[in-house]
Amino acid sequence: MKKKGSEKKRHVVAWLNKAEWDQVRDYLYSMDSSLQRFALERISAWRARCANSFPVAVDCTADLVRCQVRDRSGQLTGDDLTLMYGAALVRFVNLITERWSSAETSWP
Repeated sequence: MKKKGSEKKRHVVAWLNKAEWDQVRDYLYSMDSSLQRFALERISAWRARCANSFPVAVDCTADLVRCQVRDRSGQLTGDDLTLMYGAALVRFVNLITERWSSAETSWP
């Protein structure tokens, strides 16, 4: 019988496996907008699966890549792009500082 201390802790994630994670990561950083859009769709599906425990880094990266895709499409004006990038950056800073300050308060 195994001791409880030797058991591995399981962590539930939204992606199917490491291969799916790697593919989405590679597609996000691709210069091909269609691959980036595919990756953004996968991330949206992941977010729907585990909304409360979705990684902040993935969420913020997706927001910034979404801005980049919309920027390259040429369908938005300069003001709209400025607002979109600004909102993504403010959200990034808010999420990071929120997680950091909540982790800081949990120290003994």
